[in-house]
Amino acid sequence: MKIAYLLENTSLCGGVKVVFEHAQMLSEHGFSVTIFAKGEPPLWYDLRNLKFLSVWRDFADVADALHSFDLVIATFYQQVLELKHASLKLIHFSQGYEADYPFWKEKKNDIEKAYRLPVPKLTISRNVAEVVQERFSQSPCYVPQGIDVRSFPVKEDTIHPVQKVIIVGTWENEIKGIPDAVRGFSLAKKTLPDLFLIRVSTLPLSEEEKTVYTPDEYHTAVNPADMASIYLRADLAVIPSHEGEGFGLPAIEAMACGFPVILTKIHSFLGLGIAKDYAYFVSPSSPNEIAEAIIQVHQRPDLAATLRKRAREVAEGFSLKRTKEHLISAISKLSRHDFSRVQDIDYIYIEREQKEAATEERLLVELSKETFCLGYPYKTIAAEDPFHVSVGDIRNHTDTPYLAISLDNTVFFSKSWIRPLTEALEQGFDLASPVSPDFFEIDMPYYTPLTFNDAAERMTKKHHGQYRQDIPARPYVFLVRKSCLDALPDITLLYDLPKHVKSTFVPASVVHRFGDYYAMKRDDILPYIPYGSKKILDAGCAKGLLGEAIKKQRECEVYGIEINKIAAEEARGRLDAVFCTDIVQAELPFHEDLDAVIFADILEHLIDPRSTLKNARKWLKSDGIVIASIPNAGHYSIVSDLLRGRWDYVPAGLLCITHLRFFTRTSIEELFRKSGYSVITMAPQGWPVHLREDLTQMLSAFLNVKNIGEDVFIPGYYVVAQKSSDHKSF
Repeated sequence: MKIAYLLENTSLCGGVKVVFEHAQMLSEHGFSVTIFAKGEPPLWYDLRNLKFLSVWRDFADVADALHSFDLVIATFYQQVLELKHASLKLIHFSQGYEADYPFWKEKKNDIEKAYRLPVPKLTISRNVAEVVQERFSQSPCYVPQGIDVRSFPVKEDTIHPVQKVIIVGTWENEIKGIPDAVRGFSLAKKTLPDLFLIRVSTLPLSEEEKTVYTPDEYHTAVNPADMASIYLRADLAVIPSHEGEGFGLPAIEAMACGFPVILTKIHSFLGLGIAKDYAYFVSPSSPNEIAEAIIQVHQRPDLAATLRKRAREVAEGFSLKRTKEHLISAISKLSRHDFSRVQDIDYIYIEREQKEAATEERLLVELSKETFCLGYPYKTIAAEDPFHVSVGDIRNHTDTPYLAISLDNTVFFSKSWIRPLTEALEQGFDLASPVSPDFFEIDMPYYTPLTFNDAAERMTKKHHGQYRQDIPARPYVFLVRKSCLDALPDITLLYDLPKHVKSTFVPASVVHRFGDYYAMKRDDILPYIPYGSKKILDAGCAKGLLGEAIKKQRECEVYGIEINKIAAEEARGRLDAVFCTDIVQAELPFHEDLDAVIFADILEHLIDPRSTLKNARKWLKSDGIVIASIPNAGHYSIVSDLLRGRWDYVPAGLLCITHLRFFTRTSIEELFRKSGYSVITMAPQGWPVHLREDLTQMLSAFLNVKNIGEDVFIPGYYVVAQKSSDHKSF
């Protein structure tokens, strides 16, 4: 197999060294490996059996030569963009996610564009693998980095405390955090004046570094073969990288020498071992913590001895032999990849023009956009009615082979929604659309973005390769071939495209459609409305659909309160009267003459729900009731999210972005009692009992499930409460 590596330069640094080492391993295994690099062959590395060709401009200039290779491994995002149309078997090798580097922040859009391309990924960093999976829904091949441990002899234990501190890295590279370490050393030296600083960098000592502290020894452009001897001159290493560090080779090299190491609490370093006893961990960007760590290791021989022992043990797990085995396996897997996949998708979001939009509607659109493009660049087209946008309206907005189009501003997208649609087009369809629960069964409940993506992943596995043309629905989100649009008249509506091209729904791709926030019917509240009621108030009546149903079924007067002017105006056509005001401390023309006040998922949106409930007492008859629907913040989805470090808001649901208060069953009962009510009914909202075993098993990873009550499975409660005669509970 012929393999080409592409390098931006051949300067002495860890990232370039890793590329040469990988190339050398593959060459030793029998592959024919060529390095294409901008610049001359490196004087600091023995290329041995590797072929080397200099590139003097762009890699696109040597695209013809690269066609003869079985795999072309790009080591920089810009190379991927340059060669994306070159029909190469291209691999994207990422040692660190460049968009997280301050130096590359101005290139964020280009970096994200490169990473979102369906070019197979390879990385030496678990952190980068997680970033690519999380942000771009792709699964990179992970090859753990390694070193030749035999080249780093263990420093003999000494009885004297640590004195010589080594800091390896370039001052000018922000991600390395070297200024933090040097400042920390300088602070520690005030307490320990005998401390000695050894600095190693690929660049000469800068004037800026001298203003902080001038090292006692400074080594620049050190040949990798000589690094072991420099490490052994020290007693302690400080590796202060910031989050975004790909692997951090100096950390493992220093640990291999068997002396104490101070590391920052970043993903790359925390992932070196399960038990975190192999280093003294400090916060990134914290010279004070680094100073304290140096002093602690100096003053505590027992701590230094433990760190020495564990550092070497962990380093021995990062052998070159293991790296080589994983690399060869990864290359074998990548060689079987289908490189015929489409390389470009443009995202076009059709946004409804609104003169006045409620906060909920505006936030819903923002979240819809964010999940639609997953952080990738997208184009927005404003329209009075997105469902009347035509082919001619978008034809000149793109020149890519495929277009992802959203016509509905209330759609929340799963992280993997686009890939199954791409596969559908590769199977010969012209247009592919995801499914959503409003017309297709999703067999796993979800209440938060994490559990939504869990459900989407389950659907992807369950329905992979399945396509449906028998669903009586029109697509409001889809992926379509640009060539198909070019062949249609300008007046063809996007919403009508399935009539003109070969289309399919793809059950492996899932989105959630919230629909009109103010047009929910809330039929679930109807069973709690007493027959014989004469006058009812619906607090937060929205467009009045629930009140309209109550009037028809209970034959009573229904009044509404709604703060949204547009929704209130529409509700007036359905209810007996609507008060456009804030429910909190509202003054209404009722005096103990209402049979019921409804708070259907309203109380959690209020700053002071207790005062609101107290205020409602004066409107109710002596036997009047409050009917409420309240979400349960103790639900398993929220608990599991928190245990995974997440609390993600959504446009509507348990974690609605406009919720101000959060309740559990106990705190709901307490809220009503302290507001002057006696709870008559506390009915759980439905949950899929048949999934209890699956959900319990999921929670067992975090909790002792033997102690979990059924409340954790209940998404919310219906509450019926009556005015209490015991005012002492206020």
